Amino acid sequence: MRLIFWQNLISPHQTPFMRALAESGHDVVVVSTEAMSADRRQLGWEVPHLKSAEIILAPSAAQVREIVESSAEDSIHIISGARGTLLGKQAAKACRALGRRFGIVTEAPDPRGLAGVLRWVKYTWEQITIGEDFDFLLAMGEMGMDWFKSCGYSADRIYPFAYITELPLLEIPPQHNGPLHFLFAGRLIDLKGVDLLIRALAKIPDAVLTIVGDGPERPRLQGLAESMGVSERIQWLGQLKASLGIEHISRADVLVLPSRKDGWGAVVNEALMAGTPVICSTACGASDLIRHPWLGTVFRANDTDSLAKAMAQWNQHGPISPENRQRIRTWAHCIEANPIAKYMEKVLAHVYEQGPRPQAPWRQV
Repeated sequence: MRLIFWQNLISPHQTPFMRALAESGHDVVVVSTEAMSADRRQLGWEVPHLKSAEIILAPSAAQVREIVESSAEDSIHIISGARGTLLGKQAAKACRALGRRFGIVTEAPDPRGLAGVLRWVKYTWEQITIGEDFDFLLAMGEMGMDWFKSCGYSADRIYPFAYITELPLLEIPPQHNGPLHFLFAGRLIDLKGVDLLIRALAKIPDAVLTIVGDGPERPRLQGLAESMGVSERIQWLGQLKASLGIEHISRADVLVLPSRKDGWGAVVNEALMAGTPVICSTACGASDLIRHPWLGTVFRANDTDSLAKAMAQWNQHGPISPENRQRIRTWAHCIEANPIAKYMEKVLAHVYEQGPRPQAPWRQV
């Protein structure tokens, strides 16, 4: 099967399953505006390897049409950012004009406030005007599925999907005897809700917090920590290389992602694959992975009391044992590259070959 992925950059959060598809014998092509954006490089992202997959960078509009036109009629084009990037729009337009098979990979947008209402109008209009041309929508988590259903897309064409991260090859650390160790990893911006986390920490006097990452909100957040009397219980590590960040995640007792809005939140994958349970908000697409109480807790977004309650419950459990970490790691095999690649194969077989509708692997265990 020839699979052509269209992306604005070579995403490390999709590369693992695309590489697995190529290694399993599929003809995989990745067409991208650029290998990696400057802002992502500043966050410590590196250009991922795709091994046997073909890579095409920065095609012109004429080249985009040529790529689509030269693809066999049974090829499948999988477009990220069909509405939000120039390359995605060009690819979708060419697929519609030339009658090629295609679908989209998409997150739910921010639904909050008046801007959220306007986004709903925009996406609903998209559904009316071009939405019927999408053979399938791979929507990020339950949040993504609910959004596109609300915009008028048929549930039959929407499939839950997930971002995927590389498997961390780390030893399980021994259980420690100190206070419970919470950790946040991500950009220090308002959407990530770190202020909620600091306020919640103040309600749990015997826990500590490590913050990995940097951003424009850091001075304000440090001032908030000082005013809340928790600055001595917070360690600010700043921006780290991805490998170092994973090491800290693997040693934490609980990762916390308190986002006000997060299309997915790949750090949740990283934590679970390392054996660390997760607290995340209902506004995180990756909350769809927290399907058992021993994997973590989902709290109401933008609600400090709800977050503090979740943190207090984990604090009562005490530091995470190696046995519980191993249990989480074992469960997380379902979100590794190969199971997700096989799931995509089954989705495409259902769409184009009348195969049975598959269930997402993280919803089976």
